[in-house]
Order: sequence, then C-alpha cells, then structure tokens
Amino acid sequence: MTKTLNTALAAAALFSVTACQGGGAPSGIKLIPEQASVLISVDVGGLFKTKAYQDNKALVESGEAKEMLEAAKACNLDPTTLGTILIGTDAKDPTPNVTAVITGANIGDEKVLTCISDKAKEKSGEAPFTIADEGGKKILKMKGDEGVGYIIDAKTVVIATKDWAAATKELIEGKGKSAADGANKDLFGRADQKKHIWFAGILPESALAGLKGSPAEGLKDFSGSLDLTSGLAVNVTVGVADEAKAKEMKGQIDMQWPMAKGMAGMFGVPQPVVDSVKFDQSGSSLSVSASISDADMKAIQDNAGKMMGGGMGGGGMDGGAGMDGMDHGGGEIAAPPSGEIAPPSGEIAPPSGEQPAGE
Repeated sequence: MTKTLNTALAAAALFSVTACQGGGAPSGIKLIPEQASVLISVDVGGLFKTKAYQDNKALVESGEAKEMLEAAKACNLDPTTLGTILIGTDAKDPTPNVTAVITGANIGDEKVLTCISDKAKEKSGEAPFTIADEGGKKILKMKGDEGVGYIIDAKTVVIATKDWAAATKELIEGKGKSAADGANKDLFGRADQKKHIWFAGILPESALAGLKGSPAEGLKDFSGSLDLTSGLAVNVTVGVADEAKAKEMKGQIDMQWPMAKGMAGMFGVPQPVVDSVKFDQSGSSLSVSASISDADMKAIQDNAGKMMGGGMGGGGMDGGAGMDGMDHGGGEIAAPPSGEIAPPSGEIAPPSGEQPAGE
C-alpha cells in the first residue's frame, strides 16, 4: 500500500480502539464519495464479543495490538465498546484515494483525539495528525498534509486522503453524490452488511492484469462476508464477463474440487468443514460458501500447531508420533548412542569411468 493510504489507515486503526458498537450502516456509506470502487467494513466491536476472539485473546492481544489497547485505556477509553471502521477506496495505482468513516463514543472529543495523537507520537516519534481550526470547526490535519479528518459529532470522525478531501467534505455538508447512490451501489448492496466483516468492489486493473492467462481470467468484481457469531461462516461471490463464462468456470470447479476435497484431511481440515463447502452459479456470478464450527476451528488450530511443531514429518508441539510413524518425543533430545560410530568397511568406490587418485 502507498504512503498516502497508510497515513489514513494508521489513524483509522488507532481510532478503532474507540469505536462504538454497530455495523457499517448506510449513513456511513453516504459519507464515501461515489468514485469508490471498493468498500470494506469491519465491526471491531462485534469481533471482540465472539467466542473465536475470546478463545484467542492472549494471542491477539499481544505485540502492537496490546500496545494499542493499553493506549486506549490510558485515554480513558473502553476497548470492549469498539465498533466499526468503513473504508472506501478507488484502489488506483500507485496512489489510491481513501475515505474512512470511524464511529465511536467520544471519538469526536478533542481531549480524546489529542490523547490518541500523543500516544501515537510516543510510539513512532511523530504524531499522525494535529488538531486545527477551519472555518470555526475543528479538523484533523494528517501527517505530511496527506489528508484531512473531519469531526462530524461526538461519535463520528471521517478521514479522507488529500484528493478526496473536498468530495468528502461536500458529502458531510449534504452535497454531492455518495457511494450509496453511485454507479457501484448495486454491487455494494450485494454484500451482507450485517456481518462482522463485509466487502465488495470492482477488481483493480493491477489484479485484472495478474489474472490474464489464468483460469480466473474474466473475473470482474467481488463481494462477500465473514460472520463469527458461531464459529466462522464465509460467503464470497464473484462476477464474470457473462453467463457462459460463469458456467465454464463452474464446470472447472466441479471437476477439480473432488480432488482438492480428498486432500483436505492431509492438511488437518476436519471433514465437516470440507462437506460444508458449496459452489453455485447464477447468471454471470459464481459463489462459494463454507462454515466452521467453534470445535472444528479449534481442531484446525491444533492440527496446524502440530504440523508446524513437527515440520510436517515430526511430532506435534507436545511430542508424540510424527507423520512418519515414529515417536519423536516432546521432551529432551535423546543422547547419541554410546561409543563411536564405526566407519563403513572398505573404501568408497569411485564412480565408474574414473580412476582413484594416485593410480
């Protein structure tokens, strides 16, 4: 990602520790310029409440994530009341335009914003933004003058990269045309916006170029969602050039999936997960869905740990038999056999056609 995108998203990521509960609502989409070709929404608050998060809390709340959570507490913010971040972009190379809508209790409070900026400066040595006055209103000036943050109210802040700042400001003022009414509104509406994570968009030119000559050539757009209410449910739909192309791709999937399905168990994927995978074709669209229960998710994690710990051929993280059938143990490395290892009898014969040295 480019420096410009990183500036906007760095601030958004830091703000995420203050967001309020709720999904990417239509009001958020109405603050994204109509030129957006990709939307991504993450219900951070909802994710905190899932069993998957609670089961992996120690792992997730480590490193930089732990520092961010501690920074939130230092700013008198409750990390358990997180909400959503909605990001819209045109995904242009080399410099994408971005608008991010962050909602949360007290997110528009100047003291909170100052605290967030100060904590970020302590971490990186440079504040991601400063607070300034513009026409009698407080705004956030992004580092390097690469964007602007608009304080909508006590619960909403909108961050836009430089070239989208004017269009975003117009939407805030009730003018202009948003992504909710733009050319891609039907595509964005295809995603289930009630899920913890949802996304939709047109494949950028760089991605299309990478698909040329591959079985996936012809893909145009995508949408989908991830729901962690119970385990994990995944739904993804892609659009292709026409119905004929969609049927052709579905036929290829139907031929190749049985082989992949049979190999899944070798990589620790439980059979119920494999059986849950469904492919469908409707018109010029292809879709795939799958679900993983909490128990199967735990099994996948355990199997992955064993494979990593045993190098695929060794034992699991807690020792035991490896894939080669030998017990590699989980304790100390065994001492070598007593005594010296005897050299092989005789001399090693040289390859045919060569003479031993010295003859």
